[in-house]
Amino acid sequence: MFWEPLEFLLYSMIEGIGLFILMLSVYRLKFIDHLWPTLFIILIMCIQSFVMRYELELAFIVPIINLTLFALLLATVWRVPIVWSVIISITGYLAFGLIQTLIMVSIFGTVEVAKSTDINGYILQMVTGISTTILGYLLYKFGIGFTFDFERLRLKREHFILISSIALFFIFFMIVMYKNEVWLNLFFTTFGMALLLYYAIRKERGSDD
Repeated sequence: MFWEPLEFLLYSMIEGIGLFILMLSVYRLKFIDHLWPTLFIILIMCIQSFVMRYELELAFIVPIINLTLFALLLATVWRVPIVWSVIISITGYLAFGLIQTLIMVSIFGTVEVAKSTDINGYILQMVTGISTTILGYLLYKFGIGFTFDFERLRLKREHFILISSIALFFIFFMIVMYKNEVWLNLFFTTFGMALLLYYAIRKERGSDD
């Protein structure tokens, strides 16, 4: 039905925003600083997640793609070194997963019940997204979290590595989408990768000035 993709995108956006806010807040980074590019990339994640799960039946690869996109987003838009971008993405995902598991057990009791209907899944996404958004806000407001000198782990030729990573990720994704003729997802993903590439190039030029 027409509403099913929209419902999926709505609740996935709530979940994705909560995840990223929590991820940033743990390391004392502020979500609002780069609001619009972040929201767009999260939307791209939600679209490709829907396609991977329901069109291509490749749900197992969704977390890997999202982790990669979060790391690239941190490295390009927030200008966090690549190593720290990966660390922040992984630890944020683990923390979010733990919170979502606790919420799931509290509300539904078991994974089977949580997955038994789409409504249950949407409830879990919404409650987790709202909870982690509030938690992230409180962590940032009260100065709770880790602060590190990110620059100490910046690699040599990091700009080249970053741009190459974006290009390779896009080529891989383009091949998958092209072979399965998922043109709309290919369009949005192309736009998202172009946005990340723009920030990566602008970052390099800014550091050279």
